[in-house]
Amino acid sequence: MVQIRPIKGIRFKNNGSLDHSKVITPPYDVISEAVQEDLYQKSNYNIIRLEYGKSLPGDSPRENKYTRAAATLSDWLRNGILIQEEKPALYLYEQHFEIEGKRHVRESLFCGVKLSPFEEKEIIPHEETMSKPKEDRLELLRHCETNFSPIFGLYEDKKYFMEQRFKEVKKDQEPTIDFTDTDGQRHRVWIVTDEQLIENLQKFFEDKSLLIADGHHRYETALQYYQEKREQMGTEAPGYDHALISIVNIYNPGLLVYPTYRLLTKSQLETDYLLKELSRQFDIEKFSEPASRDDLIKWLNTHQTSAVDENLAIGLYTPEKDLYKLVFKTTGEEEKPEPWLDTMVLQENVFSNIFGMNDEEKKDESVLEYVKDGWEAKEKVDSGEAKYLFFVNKPSVEEIIHYAEKGTRIPQKSTYFYPKFVTGLVMLKLGE
Repeated sequence: MVQIRPIKGIRFKNNGSLDHSKVITPPYDVISEAVQEDLYQKSNYNIIRLEYGKSLPGDSPRENKYTRAAATLSDWLRNGILIQEEKPALYLYEQHFEIEGKRHVRESLFCGVKLSPFEEKEIIPHEETMSKPKEDRLELLRHCETNFSPIFGLYEDKKYFMEQRFKEVKKDQEPTIDFTDTDGQRHRVWIVTDEQLIENLQKFFEDKSLLIADGHHRYETALQYYQEKREQMGTEAPGYDHALISIVNIYNPGLLVYPTYRLLTKSQLETDYLLKELSRQFDIEKFSEPASRDDLIKWLNTHQTSAVDENLAIGLYTPEKDLYKLVFKTTGEEEKPEPWLDTMVLQENVFSNIFGMNDEEKKDESVLEYVKDGWEAKEKVDSGEAKYLFFVNKPSVEEIIHYAEKGTRIPQKSTYFYPKFVTGLVMLKLGE
């Protein structure tokens, strides 16, 4: 049984002098040093200072980015830069965006969710996680005891119960937050304190399970911190048993998922040898010249994987500026691996078996980069900064849920839900 709860959310004070577009950030895991610096320059109150602060020369256990975040959070609350709701509330959120020439609106619900170990199958993961991001998030949580960005959760509802409630709220009140950011995305947030509506939404989610779409590190960190507090307090640690989440219906028209490509930066294997080894498992064909981004995507889409598809396909770009089609060989008789996804086949059959990479190397982003724009990443191969680029298909949400419900975690960075939730709209203070 999933338990959602209203929260006394923390948010930026909505006054005439506040420009929300200058205080929000992307999620921490997509912020480069250059983007971090740009966010620092945008505003003295940009939430980058809390969510993903700079490391400075001379940092020590007593003075570092985590202690600075805690001090800044206290200062902003004390001086009214950030305010906390007086009454527990749920937050209805619309994210308007454009991609590939089409306008979309994604609707979600910000709330607290009771933490539940994965084995209870109320909250279900779908990807593997990496240790370094969890260490970072845990240290930030220990110092600030605040969720600055939400976990991204998914649920199934073909009847659109939450969306219908959304329409009712919008008829009766204006959004408390409404602005357009520098990327052209519009963000609108309605604060819901109506006790009957809150109760109805809580009852609705009681028979649901939630799939973590994004934020696995944050969720696992929240669980670990909750356990720490239970041991410290010798009780059930009320106030620490939940985390900030934003929940989206998988049938919401604004829910889009894209692939994450693999850029292998370091390898001693030459292309001829690699192709020879790949030919044992794949039928290989070179793209006709010149191959465009559209050519590649169109070809990949014709090999869209599923739990029963036998035509799993991967694209490969080499230092010789050649683009290859790799189609996995199968007779249809042997048992296919679980999960039957291109990222899994790439992870095990190629990175492990051909390149000889161990689990730590596959999680080391100085060896294996995960990139959103594969066409742009080709330039790194051309310049010699990287060795090989692998293109994969986007998995369907149904496919992700299929494996998650079976308890199978697919490789990290197998999915890229677009757009990301921004950080800085609603925050949750723990321990209350």
